[in-house]
Amino acid sequence: MLDIKIRPYISSDYNYICEIHDAARKAKLSLSLLDAAFLPFSLASERENFFEYPHIDVAIVNNVITAFSAYTDDELAWLYVSPSMMRKGIGRKLVVRALETEPGIKHIEVLYGNEPARKLYESMGFYVQKTEEGIMPGNETYHVKVYIMCRAPKELNAFP
Repeated sequence: MLDIKIRPYISSDYNYICEIHDAARKAKLSLSLLDAAFLPFSLASERENFFEYPHIDVAIVNNVITAFSAYTDDELAWLYVSPSMMRKGIGRKLVVRALETEPGIKHIEVLYGNEPARKLYESMGFYVQKTEEGIMPGNETYHVKVYIMCRAPKELNAFP
């Protein structure tokens, strides 16, 4: 089992966040057949006001930043794990931290086709409430379909 440490983002993490986002975003978009919609973190973060989120956390494994998340009091908005570190419990650990920090988180949007993310969130008490279609935030020239995921009432949640 990996020794995963979670801590708040600091400005010197920026280059790691860029690398993680860009690699993981390409993989995520590929699952949704939206490869051409890729924007690098430097642009996406600006367009989507990433640094205005009240909570930005990074996951560290063996002294290397391998993942990050950003969230508010009711929405987990960003979660990216370096592709070489996916499916090792790092994303789960970031979700747990977010839910511990903001127990009122009840919304997540997941690109349609990103089944690994959907399954992770379902294993943590979220369910697909509906699917919606619209424009891609930050890259409005692309049409997307997303799972709107909601969290079951607290008494029904049992996340590790």
